[in-house]
Amino acid sequence: MIYSFSGSPAQLTGDRVTVFWGAAPHRVTDVEGVGLITNIYLSLGQFVRWGLPTELVEAVLSGAVIASLEEDPADNLLFNRLIAEKENKSAAWRRMHLSEIEARLRRLALEGWSTLLTARAAALPMELSARAMIHVEAMLRFIANNFNIPITVEDIAAASNLSVARASYLFRQVMGISVKQQLTRARLSHARMLLTETDAKVANIALDSGFASLSAFYEGFAKASNMSPTQYRKNGKRKNLFVAEHAKL
Repeated sequence: MIYSFSGSPAQLTGDRVTVFWGAAPHRVTDVEGVGLITNIYLSLGQFVRWGLPTELVEAVLSGAVIASLEEDPADNLLFNRLIAEKENKSAAWRRMHLSEIEARLRRLALEGWSTLLTARAAALPMELSARAMIHVEAMLRFIANNFNIPITVEDIAAASNLSVARASYLFRQVMGISVKQQLTRARLSHARMLLTETDAKVANIALDSGFASLSAFYEGFAKASNMSPTQYRKNGKRKNLFVAEHAKL
């Protein structure tokens, strides 16, 4: 199967775990034969929050497309079970499924991987390719671990041992958005989870998600979702930490 990432092709091999960051436009451009592909969609915040080995995180955040070195029969069992159990949406089930995905990624880091494409890293200036990943990863981890408390861009920059100006520049170059926008995204993602999974009052959700005021929460939520938090809850919309699905090839 040929996948295109921002116009650059990558050859994906069957029965291999393939990992990439979905920030860049990507799509299937060519398929040989018939089969199934299992897609697991994981939030960036969750991926960073796990504290996976730095080499793996840097590879994924740089835009590399990586794959397991060889076929593992256990992978089919794991992903087929995730598909079969995806309707089990209680907190306990989600924690277990996320733990299983985390364990598989840790195994990938230990066993090593092949790099199918390094398009994003190649597209960055030399000074951004390696060092920026370390700093941006530190900022993402700090946001993921602290979004629900009052933190500032200055705090986030300090976590990466950079000035605010340098941190903001590197973050935007790599992520395509500002540090403040990423912080707001993390808070809104948590708020959406609480809206769909709990009966907590909207005011409490706003505070628990790190917003300084209810008005700031409503403004940010409406801008991002084109609806109010109450409407979002009523519509029963859901933004899972991961979504698993089968697609026919």
